[in-house]
Parts: sequence; C-alpha cells; structure tokens
Amino acid sequence: MQLVLLRHAEAVPGHDLDADRPLTTRGLQQAQVMGQLLAARFDQVRLVASPWLRACQTAEQLSVALGASVSTLPELTPVGSPEGVAGALEPLWQDDGVLVVVTHQPLCGRLVNWLVDGRDLGLSVSPCCGAWLELDWPAAGLALRSRWLSPNPD
Repeated sequence: MQLVLLRHAEAVPGHDLDADRPLTTRGLQQAQVMGQLLAARFDQVRLVASPWLRACQTAEQLSVALGASVSTLPELTPVGSPEGVAGALEPLWQDDGVLVVVTHQPLCGRLVNWLVDGRDLGLSVSPCCGAWLELDWPAAGLALRSRWLSPNPD
C-alpha cells in the first residue's frame, strides 16, 4: 500500500495544542497546490485527518482536488503516538490504493521515523509537507520512504 503522511498546512500563530487554530490564506493555497500534486500522481485515494480545525481544513482542500471524502481519527492529534495511529489505521488498510493522512507535528515526524526506522524519534516536517511511503502493513520499520512531498517549488 502507499501511504502519504502530511503535516497540515500553515496555520495562524498560536498555541500548538489549540484545536481551533485555522489555516492562513497561504495555508489554504498550500493545501490546494498539494491537492493538485497528489491528484496528478494518484487515482484512487482515501483521505483521513486529525479532527483539529487546521488539519480538517487542509484535508478539505485536498479532497476538492482528489475527489475523496474526508474522515477523521482522534489518534492523529499532536499528542498521538505512532503505535496508536497504526492501530487506528488498520481498519483502513488495503493492499492497493493510497491512504492520505493529515496530521500535526510532532506526530507526523515521529510517525514517519517509526514506520521507516522502527524508532519513535522526532523529525522536522514543514507545513503541508510530508512523506510518501510504501508498505505492506502499518508497523514499526516496515516502510520504504519513496519520496518527500512539498507544495513549494524549492
């Protein structure tokens, strides 16, 4: 399966644990561009996001380009654990297709490292960027990092 792990797009300044922080205008644009990039690469996509506002807004922008509905998982908040996310993703797992997950830092970086290296270590992920992984099952150390994704040209 292919798994795309994305950090939400740029949000207004505020406390990291504020669930109600919205995206900035630039963040909305980042999410639109990322949606177009993903739509150009993938045909069938399932889309899941953190229930927090900035992640939902990012996922909603992606859904327009991808033609996919958005579901939410409470495990995808910043304080979530890679193991908890893996367990929550299991019912969504299929052998084919692409699962796009929109989450937050530090969870996004921790989850990428855990899936690729088997270690729960932090990794800096910029807004609306992330990793495109290939794996058979969402478990520690089983993923191959295919490439980094970014809506920015640099």
